[in-house]
Amino acid sequence: MRAEHLEVRWRRPEELDARELQAWTGLESRAAEPNVYLSPHFVLPALRHLDASLRPVIAWIEAGTGAARELVGVGVFRRSPGSRSFPWPHLSAYLSCHSFLGGLLLEAERLDAAVAALMRAIGGLSPWQGLVLPKTDCDGPLARALARQTDRRGLSMLSLGPQERAMLDMSRCGEDMLRELLGKKLNEINRCRRRLAEMGELSWHCLGQGEPLPASAVENFLHLEHQGWKGESGTSVRAVPAEEAFFREMVARFDAEGRALFTELRLDGRAIASTCNFISGTMGFAFKVGWDPELRKFGPGMLNEIEFIRQGRERCPQLTMFESGASSDSFISKLWPGRRELGALLVPGNRVAGAAMLAAERLRQSRRRAAETTDAGAAEGLSESRGTSEPASVPGRTSAGSVTQVTSTST
Repeated sequence: MRAEHLEVRWRRPEELDARELQAWTGLESRAAEPNVYLSPHFVLPALRHLDASLRPVIAWIEAGTGAARELVGVGVFRRSPGSRSFPWPHLSAYLSCHSFLGGLLLEAERLDAAVAALMRAIGGLSPWQGLVLPKTDCDGPLARALARQTDRRGLSMLSLGPQERAMLDMSRCGEDMLRELLGKKLNEINRCRRRLAEMGELSWHCLGQGEPLPASAVENFLHLEHQGWKGESGTSVRAVPAEEAFFREMVARFDAEGRALFTELRLDGRAIASTCNFISGTMGFAFKVGWDPELRKFGPGMLNEIEFIRQGRERCPQLTMFESGASSDSFISKLWPGRRELGALLVPGNRVAGAAMLAAERLRQSRRRAAETTDAGAAEGLSESRGTSEPASVPGRTSAGSVTQVTSTST
């Protein structure tokens, strides 16, 4: 049986018409890896308000020809002349300052064919000699498909700097999960909730996701997220007009499709904690949080998150997983027990680019080992001068194991 023909067209955002944008949105529900940060509802507002000077290129992967074309993949990229880790001209997946997950949006059923088409497009006479995909699942369907395709071409893919990302399995949500995770700590959290309830009527609300999002939910979130250190340091969404414009447009676009989800903890009807989340396929994506700093001793932000775990399965029955978007040291990592590893995937388009990439990585590791040896020697000398025989450790160094040469057999 003849393989289906897939073609990659290089597009600009301003070229896409309403029909094509609808096809892009429809692709989200069929994607091998759901990713709200690759939705047109996120990407287009981000380009308009946060990266207006950027001229991205979009890999538009289609099956069929002529009027029968069907969209099966989208990649949004920055052009790069080269970097220390990938010293040849390449395409780097677009991330805005508010993007917490990277990768490609590819249909699950034609994942390998879409990856193969993209690999063909960046090989040969292409001006781009490879791909860099930051903040991508190191062991997800996309990484495995890329490993298979690079293997077939006699190439090697690298995975750099993996970091843990907390995930929430929605099927586990409930009181039993909270008891298992928190133990006696949950009793302390519940005491804070009772003390807060003594000050007035305490209620929890899950807003949006199919129902129109109240305008107050957006205003409450922007107000709370701007409080405390974020507002003082100028890092809140409201602190930067362009970021607030981006946020409002993005929320409106997701809300129009019933894919915005906000939670609020209220005291006498006033929101004292808020979370902003979005939905792609059957996965939820936590975006940002805010709470009233005047009530910090009661932990309103924590109470809001606890209530979501307690009621999330009943309130969001269509969701299977929730992506935290959080760093590994975030408090949410103590509440959400699931994990996956994110890293930068470096994918060469040909043997020359692959050799340059591997040479750059060997040089980087050689320099790191030399620095570690120098620092360890200095630390050992310091330990001996203080009269201790304990071996010195070198804090803050990443081991050489943070780089993985990925093959299809290792996935």
